[in-house]
Amino acid sequence: MEGTATLDRPTVIVVNYNGGSQGIKIDRFWQQQEVALRSVDSPLPLPPGVTGSTVLGDGRPIPLVDPTQLLSWLQQPQTEHEATREVAADIASETILIVDDSIHVRRYLASALEKAGYQVEQAKDGQEAVDKIFNGLPIQAAICDIEMPRLDGYGVLGEIKGHPQFKHLPIAMLTSRGNEKHRQLAMKLGASAYFSKPYNEQELLNTLASMIQQE
Repeated sequence: MEGTATLDRPTVIVVNYNGGSQGIKIDRFWQQQEVALRSVDSPLPLPPGVTGSTVLGDGRPIPLVDPTQLLSWLQQPQTEHEATREVAADIASETILIVDDSIHVRRYLASALEKAGYQVEQAKDGQEAVDKIFNGLPIQAAICDIEMPRLDGYGVLGEIKGHPQFKHLPIAMLTSRGNEKHRQLAMKLGASAYFSKPYNEQELLNTLASMIQQE
């Protein structure tokens, strides 16, 4: 933010939470103002506590944080995160192929998968994915978009599932197509799971681990 902060020192915001008081430390405070709320239309999940955005008069987008949602995420039991770490210890050798024509989606997914303990390979479209698999790339599962150049996600399913060697390779579809007919078509062609963007990252990781175990 430009200009001098009204409070240019660490400060605590006190929030009424679950019948008590909780504090959130902030570094600086500029001002209070009324804003118009805007939803964030993105294929990537929002960070915990961020519920939307606003746009300032000069055009700058500002993320909006809901303190109660942020506190709820911070104070949830650690068993889920511990379980993720335990799974990561068992899947360090598993390799996942990410197939998406968006480099941003590939980078985000790769980061999440690597944090979970997976090895990651990437393909920028369906044809590159099929070529890599048929040329011997050793993978245990794939996460594939539908709308891509050269060969779309349905084409990837058709090519891979039509080959006896890869008939049982788990492939999860991750797409902006949320229509039920698209999901049914993907499952009919052999997809192991179907996720619409935006998606729940932990649900995706849990499903991926289950897919590999059933392979």
